[in-house]
Amino acid sequence: MLLLVYVDDVVLTGNSIAKINVVKVHLHSRFHIKDLGPLKYFLGLEVTHSLDGLVLNQRKYCLDLISEAGMFGCKRAPMPYDPSTKLHADEGVLLLDPSSFRRLIR
Repeated sequence: MLLLVYVDDVVLTGNSIAKINVVKVHLHSRFHIKDLGPLKYFLGLEVTHSLDGLVLNQRKYCLDLISEAGMFGCKRAPMPYDPSTKLHADEGVLLLDPSSFRRLIR
């Protein structure tokens, strides 16, 4: 059995539904938890269930970032930038508010 806890989010998984239910009853008696059913999202990860197991991806997270940056309708580029571009700390125009850019690269 595996119990993942992040602040007030809990993911409980294992090979035995009976044992999982015992743990859920115990946790609920102590903390009044709410069972949200099969895992769909956790910490920015989208979880899809298949016959072969679980598939994890960050599609929703990436789409949210693209939307926040105002680039949802932009065309794709084969290369994000010219690899021969030289960046210099003392040249160029400074951003008025770099916070949105910092959010994209963290």
